[in-house]
Amino acid sequence: MNEIQNNQWIAHYRTDQPHFGLERMVELLALRGNPHLKLKVIHIGGTNGKGSTIAFLKEMLEKLGLRVGVFSSPYLIHYTDQISINGESIPEARLEALMADYESLLEGEKSAVLQGTTEFEIITALAYDYFAAEKVDVAIMEVGMGGLLDSTNVCQPVLTGITTIGLDHVALLGDTIEAIAEQKAGIIKQGIPLVTGRIASEALAVIDRIAEGKEAPRIRYGKDYQVSYQKSVVTGEIFDYTSSVRQGRFQTGLLGLHQIENAGMALALLDTYCQETGRELASNDLIAQALKETRWPGRLEVVSSDPLLLLDGAHNPHAIKALLATLQERFADYHKEILFTCIKTKALKDMLDLLETVPDSQLTLTYFDDSRATDESVLKGTAKSRNLNYQSWQDFLEQKLTNKNEEKQTVRIVTGSLYFLSQVRAYLMERKNENGYTKD
Repeated sequence: MNEIQNNQWIAHYRTDQPHFGLERMVELLALRGNPHLKLKVIHIGGTNGKGSTIAFLKEMLEKLGLRVGVFSSPYLIHYTDQISINGESIPEARLEALMADYESLLEGEKSAVLQGTTEFEIITALAYDYFAAEKVDVAIMEVGMGGLLDSTNVCQPVLTGITTIGLDHVALLGDTIEAIAEQKAGIIKQGIPLVTGRIASEALAVIDRIAEGKEAPRIRYGKDYQVSYQKSVVTGEIFDYTSSVRQGRFQTGLLGLHQIENAGMALALLDTYCQETGRELASNDLIAQALKETRWPGRLEVVSSDPLLLLDGAHNPHAIKALLATLQERFADYHKEILFTCIKTKALKDMLDLLETVPDSQLTLTYFDDSRATDESVLKGTAKSRNLNYQSWQDFLEQKLTNKNEEKQTVRIVTGSLYFLSQVRAYLMERKNENGYTKD
């Protein structure tokens, strides 16, 4: 179910731009009995790394025997995947029933406050509703955009985390690192512990100031916990982790040098959660198994091995830099064929400037059919002005997956918008090609 089949009404609430503010969420959830206040919530914000950090954390919490709800967006395969418990997406019938409840509620409510309610607000409220009804032990909620005024920020969490800070959605969140940090830090709550990832000093200074003002204990990357890269292997990255309560060597199940930072932050979150809830710390053996078994579609995901094709949702300059570092580490001697597109709110020029620095590479721009996508005319014009290739993404995939006559060892990378990757991944799954692609 890549789109909602029996609930087309929600499409009327879809917007290209978010309607920031929490008043609609507060009213909507009050009408449903405030399910968000009945949950133990771990609230995760940041520019990049949220999804991977949550994937690692979820896997470890499950290994402790907990029922773990996860709300994460956007989805890459099915609409239902945004809301899951222990890796099982909300059943379609249950989603449709809840949506029918919300449809009746919204159409029957005359409240002026609920005017302008968005699809993201509805699906966020629905996630809180579902997790409370299912009595999950803990719900991990991923911030959609920003933090301070994001729809998820109505919860009273037991723990918060901020992964990274980078320039993203500058038209909406601010055009400086400090301004964006202030928005992200809006999820910090009075007296609630905050775990931070690898964050530049100017952004961290803003976060620290706000955390101090709210007397929120801080667990900081590089100070309260450390990770150190050891080596890359075929199936992941090996790293050492050290904190006041744990030390050990672990391997990630996800590729990319940045994943050791995400795994390290997830470990810090796990240990802090156990301390805050009076649980015994997990053993290193349990953690090693969980981190190694972690999967997260669309993050340096190998979808074909012959020919070699990767999907990576690098959708802003910060994420592009992480992708390029991994390409240099793992594929320095490969010819690189990169297919890229993005949505309107992203820094197209800045990302292309970075992608054009990749040695021994060919960059192709493309367009995907979505109201949020950068206009096709803009992409074609940009390709022409920069002397880049332009091609439909379907033609690119068919050409690259069928042509194996390589003069040089080659890796193909499809990257950019996660909404785009959702379409590409669905296309590849349907294609069921015989070139090494397997469904998760």
